[in-house]
Amino acid sequence: MKVKALTLALLLASTVGYAQQQTANRYQQYLPIIEKGTLAQKDSLAKALVTEVKTYKTEADYRTTINILRSLGKEEEMTSLENSAKKKYPKGTITRDAFITNVFYNAETSTAKEKAYTELIKKWPVKNFSEEPLTYDYVLGSLAVSFANEGNAQKAVHYLSEMKERFWRGNGYIPVGQALLQAGDTTTAAPLLKTAMDDSYYYLTLPEEQKDNKARFAAMGYASSMSAYVNILVAQKKYAEALGYIENALKAAPEQADGLAMVYYKSLLGTGRKLEAYNILTRLYAKGQFAIEKDLKKLYTELNGSAQGYENFNASLKTELTQNIRNHIKDMATFKPAPNFELFNLKGEKISLASLKGKVVVLDFWATWCQPCVRSFPGMKAAQESYANDKDVQFLFMNTWERDKNYKENVVSFLAKNNYPFEVLYDDQKDPQTGEVMAAKYGVKGIPAKFVIDKEGNIRYFLTGSSPNVDYIKLEMKELIEAAKKPYKG
Repeated sequence: MKVKALTLALLLASTVGYAQQQTANRYQQYLPIIEKGTLAQKDSLAKALVTEVKTYKTEADYRTTINILRSLGKEEEMTSLENSAKKKYPKGTITRDAFITNVFYNAETSTAKEKAYTELIKKWPVKNFSEEPLTYDYVLGSLAVSFANEGNAQKAVHYLSEMKERFWRGNGYIPVGQALLQAGDTTTAAPLLKTAMDDSYYYLTLPEEQKDNKARFAAMGYASSMSAYVNILVAQKKYAEALGYIENALKAAPEQADGLAMVYYKSLLGTGRKLEAYNILTRLYAKGQFAIEKDLKKLYTELNGSAQGYENFNASLKTELTQNIRNHIKDMATFKPAPNFELFNLKGEKISLASLKGKVVVLDFWATWCQPCVRSFPGMKAAQESYANDKDVQFLFMNTWERDKNYKENVVSFLAKNNYPFEVLYDDQKDPQTGEVMAAKYGVKGIPAKFVIDKEGNIRYFLTGSSPNVDYIKLEMKELIEAAKKPYKG
């Protein structure tokens, strides 16, 4: 949680006030050039903005222009303007945010982070920025997690208690609670996870007219916080209590049933409701969660008196899953020439799409800070390994939209830490005409974004989003790749 945490915090904090700030209109005014402009238009806009800086009367003017320059990819001009703003407003938000990014988030130990936090609140007191507590909550959450990972539960809980925004509280409480659980400190973890769960439930059950963006965001965390807390109850064999929470949750948020399925199954089984538990396992298995097969077979045998017929039953579930995937990928189908690229890999070698003609190519646009991207990687690794002996299939992981200057080192470290044998290309070569990177040429609006390109160089499938389900991703990629191997029929 370094630059990405601060960036998202600022984005959420500023989103609330955008409609009320005239400065936001300036950003919207230039959005067409930011998104669709040529390189010449972007250069011209950047030059004009730098020229008008001398007329600025508030820090907000500087901040808006900095954001525009960042969106235009004008790093040099942006850095110069940031430095000017920091000199003019040493106690302002731009200087403060630079300190948080460069000093606090780069601190490597809890002690160093705590020292940086003490300096932060001394130089930029919370009371001076009462309209944006989220920035400080991010810092507090990061500090608490750091102490929790080092086993200092007392300090972790202390800094969590300093957080101001209830809607955001779960984002600090959950990772701290999980870290403490891994360390075996259930006593401290349980009340933190319950608080996160209760907060999410509060926002989830608000009347619809009272649900703003903050409430909706907090409500999204209900399944994860619920699962974390109820898993403690299940581990303590408090199955009835766990069921009470879960079934209450399913009434309030039936759309979160999948996120609660595993802990629901365990609770049902613990209370002897085997048939209901079996039905949940069947649904999970039919969605590609094959890791539960041992439990499914055991319940099948208990409920039927023997394992006779299980293999046929199992095969029917897999057939159903395959057909569902085939129906699903129809919505991802497209047919258009894939933009060519020449990008460098980790070794500094230039790789082009043209050189891969005759192969089915899978492109996965991702970034180290993108949690949905990272969440899908175990599945993508399994998919790649299943085609290890197929010379007609190539997976390429397109690292894009990185925010840190040392992104190349971060990528190498990330891959090594997680043992991902991926062929990574750095999507950092800007088009001389438009100033865009390759992700923009492919029409990527959000990551992860995956493209399956056939042997003739045509995009056959485009999909976004991710899943943590390894088996499902493996099956889905197989269907996409095998379909792309076949001639296009229109």
